[in-house]
Amino acid sequence: MIIKSVTFYIKPENTKEFIEATRENQRNSIKEKGIVCFDFFQCKDDPNKFLLYEGYNSEEDINKHLETDYFINWINTVEKWFSSPRDRVTYIPVS
Repeated sequence: MIIKSVTFYIKPENTKEFIEATRENQRNSIKEKGIVCFDFFQCKDDPNKFLLYEGYNSEEDINKHLETDYFINWINTVEKWFSSPRDRVTYIPVS
């Protein structure tokens, strides 16, 4: 399994919209065959900071996800709400 961890920093005036849009993206994403998990968290100490924790079976599954219409629509919608660049980290199994 490959894990993607993405932290988002959202402008306070767009937090509610970001949550709604990301929940919709999550609902669609978890239906994908190659996605093991797709969890969405809000920081307890900073309500404008969010984490997506995504588990995929393969790099191919990640690439397929990034090409879906709902992902493209989601990222094009939420990018303008970022207060700073997102932090992305990919983890692979230790062999």
